[in-house]
Amino acid sequence: MNRNLFYWLLALFMGGTALNLPAQGTAFLYQGRFNDSGSPANGNYDFVFSLYDASTNGNAISFPQTNLFVAVDSGLFTTNIDFGNVFTGTNYWLAIAVRASGVTNVSTNVFTALWPRQPLLPTPYAIFANSASNLLGKLPTTQLAGTLTSTQLAGTYSGAISFTNAGNAFSGTFSGNGSGLTNLNGSQISGGTVADARLSTNVALLNGNQTFGNANTFTSRQNNFTGSFFGNGLVGWINVNGPAVQATSDAGYLLLSPSLTTVTLPPVSSSLLTNDIVRISGAGSGGWLVAQNANENITGTFLSSSNSTWVQAGVSAGWTTIAASASGLRMVASASGGGGIYISSNYGQSWSQSTTTYSPFSVAISGDGTKLFGVSHPGGIIYSTNSGGNWYLSKAPSNTNWSCIAASANGTKLAATSLGGKIYNSTNSGLTWTNLNNSPSTNWNSVASSADGTKLAAVVFNGKIYTSTDSGITWTAQANAPKNTWISIASSADGTKLVAVADPGQIYTSPDSGVTWTAQSGAPTISWYNVACSADGGRIAAVIYTNSTGGIYISANSGVTWTPQAVPNQGWTGIALSGDGTKVAAVNLTTTTSGSIYYWQAISQSATTTTGTGGSITGPQGSAVELQYIGNGQWMPIGGTGTFWAN
Repeated sequence: MNRNLFYWLLALFMGGTALNLPAQGTAFLYQGRFNDSGSPANGNYDFVFSLYDASTNGNAISFPQTNLFVAVDSGLFTTNIDFGNVFTGTNYWLAIAVRASGVTNVSTNVFTALWPRQPLLPTPYAIFANSASNLLGKLPTTQLAGTLTSTQLAGTYSGAISFTNAGNAFSGTFSGNGSGLTNLNGSQISGGTVADARLSTNVALLNGNQTFGNANTFTSRQNNFTGSFFGNGLVGWINVNGPAVQATSDAGYLLLSPSLTTVTLPPVSSSLLTNDIVRISGAGSGGWLVAQNANENITGTFLSSSNSTWVQAGVSAGWTTIAASASGLRMVASASGGGGIYISSNYGQSWSQSTTTYSPFSVAISGDGTKLFGVSHPGGIIYSTNSGGNWYLSKAPSNTNWSCIAASANGTKLAATSLGGKIYNSTNSGLTWTNLNNSPSTNWNSVASSADGTKLAAVVFNGKIYTSTDSGITWTAQANAPKNTWISIASSADGTKLVAVADPGQIYTSPDSGVTWTAQSGAPTISWYNVACSADGGRIAAVIYTNSTGGIYISANSGVTWTPQAVPNQGWTGIALSGDGTKVAAVNLTTTTSGSIYYWQAISQSATTTTGTGGSITGPQGSAVELQYIGNGQWMPIGGTGTFWAN
């Protein structure tokens, strides 16, 4: 059968009244012209309609639809086609196959495919329906799918719009006065100026005055203030109660600990800027130490144990002991073998003999230098109340092997130790003495006293360290102090800081009146013989009694680090310090009749600390320093009060 077809799509409705379809129907009306054997067809025909996504080949979009007994009159036919909800705006092509209806022999009446496939085109109303202007009322959001591209969003939105997704982002330029903005994160503002009226209180105003009532942190190192700045200065103060703190730039540290507090400078790094400041205020009784990092040093005007030269005084004897007044101006020394007692009234530079009647093994002096005391072994206890002008023998036992004597600052309270016996005390400047029965009978080697005479500390050779807080009435063996060959002990003015040496052994320090002890690794283990300290316990000097290796070591930081002194290798037997530790004198014993006195005075002069972790500066209670970073790992004091010692 030779057939051809002229067909066209007359209308495509999404629910049209002409079809009497539901409002949301998917059927459309199709009308075409059909010739059979060259002439307009008449009668009933069966049609098969198929939908494809290409004019040739391609993919079937829906199942084929078969319409039976479609009436054809003079070649014209009209029928309904419904492929379902498949029209989304994509281009489709309609394929049609036809055969005569009612023929029982299907094998001889197969469908004949008509060619070519016909494109489905929209009708004018379908085009109108494709425009948003044809939408009336509200479009339910359930009818929307996919994502609107940025080019599809434009215009002015006058209604309220809420964006609740935290990931919302806006690019481009935002214009407007921002009067409706709330909960605005200031970090999202990249430019422009926000009017002062739009800012809350406690926000810096461009053209107004403000007071910041809360804690505010400015982390940028480029912050600048123009005009006059009033307040506590460039940095705030941080209270420090512990023994150590790592400093940060532009901060002040108020040190409150009774022990030495170590403040480590900020390390050299990209965050450390020239002109950065670190402030230190030594309010605590322990004083302070500024520790350095690798490649750092401090340049300034300091006292240093290396700044001055030791000078030999012009007097020779077999010296055994020496003591100094609080200022260091007056000193007393004793020589063995009947050498007698000598007095200095000029910091140990020159000496005059006071008496040859006595040659005490140990001497002590009051703070003002007017009261002098001495003990001998065997022998008695002597005293002078006029700076050595006259000497008297006290009512202490004269057959005792006295080993050491210590005095309060006013010279009223005294304590004396004996070898193989008890400890004695006096409360009337040495006139009478009392046997302290609560002290053990042992080989007491040395005793030290606080300035008020209430706190005492004593050491036993090949034994323990004992302390008393009631002028020697009762004594406590300090369990944390090791049993050792203790030879000498010294005390700060308040009695809280103690230092003890052993022969042979190490140097030990205590920051808490003898409760705890620390072996100081910065000093050698050797035959120490005598030790002395400043009133605050910050400066310590110790001597070694060995002719071949003898010497003097000084610490300016409570024993943490030690500096050997340029003195002869002789048998040093005694050393004395002024209350501030700036005047020092030491004696040695070459033979029983020969030895020397050396004196030294710390000079404040320009110096640079040792570069690296071995360098430091230190100061006592009541001193303060402000250090400024000047670049290349170097710090410099730009302000302060009190005396500073450098290592």
